[in-house]
Amino acid sequence: MSRCFHDRVVIITGAAGQIGAACVSAFLDAGAYVGAVDRTPMSTSKPRVKAVSADLSSEDEIERAFREIEDELGPVDVLVQSAAVMARRPYLELTSEDIDFVFAVNVRAVLLAGRVAAASMVARNARDAAIVNLTSTSAVLSEATSVAYEASKGAVNMATKGMATSLAPYGIRVNAVGPGSMAKAQDEAVPRDIHALDEYERRRVPLGRLGTGANIADAVLFLASPAAAYVTGAVLYVDGGSLAAW
Repeated sequence: MSRCFHDRVVIITGAAGQIGAACVSAFLDAGAYVGAVDRTPMSTSKPRVKAVSADLSSEDEIERAFREIEDELGPVDVLVQSAAVMARRPYLELTSEDIDFVFAVNVRAVLLAGRVAAASMVARNARDAAIVNLTSTSAVLSEATSVAYEASKGAVNMATKGMATSLAPYGIRVNAVGPGSMAKAQDEAVPRDIHALDEYERRRVPLGRLGTGANIADAVLFLASPAAAYVTGAVLYVDGGSLAAW
């Protein structure tokens, strides 16, 4: 993928997170200009990066972030939607506030930001443009304390297919990457040693280690690149074999 995105503009949401930050680095290495969007204010001295703080649960904030980035870097060619939140709580204690919080960022923002990016792509007939959504193996596997998160990621899977079908006539491809067990879990602050698996995890992950942000970024770059020119509406799970062994 070296220099594959030379002078192209890539907007990445959730850019301060484990996966988002890895995607920022990967696209910069591939020659892109990167608009890095996150709720957490970011400061960066990296060339070819425009960092914007935005609350993706707000449609106005999404539109403002895109305007700021496109005014400085140019029209978006690739959108990577990595922003996500989790409210881990037993199902019987789940509140409407928990559900609204998770769906506002994990689903609503994916649809709205995807629409804003696609409108920009369509307006200039950018028929080699791409959108990559971040889903999860949690879209198809369940746990007792993350029901809202799992439901949101199932929605992202279907949103990806619907977006792909809707935007295919314009030459815009839409795919998703689904991480499995990661060195830094969604709701944890400190990453683990990727080889420090307990007995349950060793049975669950055939490759015998946890995933890294770089592993996910590699898959995102592939789906956004010309190497995946005939791929749209797909979900690529990067999970160390977890779904195969489940």
